Amino acid sequence: MKKRLFTLVAVASLACLALAGCSNPNVDTAKVRASLQSIEPGPKAQLELALSGIETGKYTDALLPLRKVAFDAKLDKKQRKILENTIAKVKAKISKGQ
Repeated sequence: MKKRLFTLVAVASLACLALAGCSNPNVDTAKVRASLQSIEPGPKAQLELALSGIETGKYTDALLPLRKVAFDAKLDKKQRKILENTIAKVKAKISKGQ
């Protein structure tokens, strides 16, 4: 099940990246925080860890906690889309060597 979810998140992230062309490569951490404030405590701690990494420019450190949130949190469609876009932007930053 988790393998399928990971594949789904990876494909969706790549699709979002391709469709959006990463028009805005910056991650709005305040928007992500506000959109995902209702998630459970465990995934929320992972989210905070990831957002701290993003805010300090440590994108590789942020990717794993974001993926954990994608697997563990119960998200609605809007939250899932925001999380997938965030993962795509982080991957783009990593691929650019930032």
